[in-house]
Amino acid sequence: MGLPIYALKKLAPHLKGARVLCLSYPDIVASAEQLKEAFGFNTTLFTNRAEVHKAPFHLPETMEIFKKFGAELECVDVFSHTGFEKIVDLNHPCDLGKYDLVIDPGTLEHCFSIGQAMMNAANAVKAGGRIFHLSPLMMINHGFYNICPTMMFDFYTQNNWEIDTLEGINSTNVKFHEINRFNMNIEYILCCFAKRKTEAALRFPIQSKYAMSMPAQKVA
Repeated sequence: MGLPIYALKKLAPHLKGARVLCLSYPDIVASAEQLKEAFGFNTTLFTNRAEVHKAPFHLPETMEIFKKFGAELECVDVFSHTGFEKIVDLNHPCDLGKYDLVIDPGTLEHCFSIGQAMMNAANAVKAGGRIFHLSPLMMINHGFYNICPTMMFDFYTQNNWEIDTLEGINSTNVKFHEINRFNMNIEYILCCFAKRKTEAALRFPIQSKYAMSMPAQKVA
């Protein structure tokens, strides 16, 4: 799982003093030069994971970068890759605690019970906090699922969250309708950034295009 410079620029304003949970240990897929230009700090520690991401530069050490942003980072995963992760299976209901920011750097699509995994992640966001997703919009066999924008839009709007960003990214950002069908012929990543306004109980959504045509009724 990786966080490119695009993601770091989105996250940076919300990191200082934040308690952060990441769904897996995230590699920072950005060069020391990119980090220096974007944020003004020097990178001193590097990993040997550049080849995993086919990056032509050394990858900075994640914990050092989050410390430079002033954030406290914790990670969960189904097994430990680095020794930093707490072992958690997101396929089952679990209490992850409460955080200022939850980052999904590309984990939900690898969870077979994706709805439960998303519910676990969202429940870990405290009121006033945010969740950030980088998910495959069009990547065949990357994971169990490709994620449609309507999944993010319906889940967060029907639970009264505020969506800051919902867009596809590749070489350029792509705008699309949140719930209408559209075609894409190359790989894209879906970026969603949403803010939780209250700690009201969360529920699974009804897809908007059907919910809009349903008669008013109480959802059990």
